[in-house]
Amino acid sequence: MNHLPIPLGRNTDLYEAASMPNSIKKLGVRWKKRLRISFLVIMMAAILPPFVLAWTGNIWIDENKLAAVQQSNSYVKLDEMPDYVWKAFVAIEDHRFMQHPGVDPIGLSRAIWVDIKEGAYVQGGSTITMQLARNLFLTNDKTMTRKVKEVAIALQLEQRYSKKELLEMYLNVIYFGHGKYGIGEAVPFYFGKKATETGDRAVTLGEAAMLASLPKGPERYSPVKNWDRAKQRQVVVLNRMNELAVIDQGESALAKNESISVVPTAKRAAK
Repeated sequence: MNHLPIPLGRNTDLYEAASMPNSIKKLGVRWKKRLRISFLVIMMAAILPPFVLAWTGNIWIDENKLAAVQQSNSYVKLDEMPDYVWKAFVAIEDHRFMQHPGVDPIGLSRAIWVDIKEGAYVQGGSTITMQLARNLFLTNDKTMTRKVKEVAIALQLEQRYSKKELLEMYLNVIYFGHGKYGIGEAVPFYFGKKATETGDRAVTLGEAAMLASLPKGPERYSPVKNWDRAKQRQVVVLNRMNELAVIDQGESALAKNESISVVPTAKRAAK
């Protein structure tokens, strides 16, 4: 399991102002400053020797928190769940997971450019390893300081653990909404079964795609709070899996038409 099969007028001044997109007009001093810092982050990840940034990551790692992850009673190993479960998360969250060293320069650069154009934090550009770092050791504050820490910790984690171990920890610490952390808590809450069950009780592809929808917005895409929105996001995940050849068109169609039931206790808890 060391390889994950994810494919990888005349008045010139007035004229110029009128021609400028509204999103660019919103750029002030703070966004120009952020642009400079953002490119600095990318350059750090791409130019500095990896061991320098990785060593810096040690400063922000809480060893006790790290050690406690796998000791949770709800911890689920990767081999204990259907492959399409973790493949759904990789496909929608970080399809270059197996190729990058914890930081994806392509994804991060694209996210920064979108943020700059919109004049707001729209995309994060965080890899699975960076999300793991944030969930374990950092806050959700949208600042460049946090992003730098995220990068450094991710590089350090990539040196310590295999891709399988990182993905496994990620699935066991991310927030799924309604106070549930990790897939071991999320599956019983939403679908009334265990993540480790097999056969007819196993997590289905449709359910897996719905779970993989949640990291982007646990409450926004919660199937117990907004079923229609949850289904729309599920389709996005399944289409992405199909685009990456993780599943074929037939499997995608079947999953989209699955009859998925959310347990009554979850619906009551969401009220």
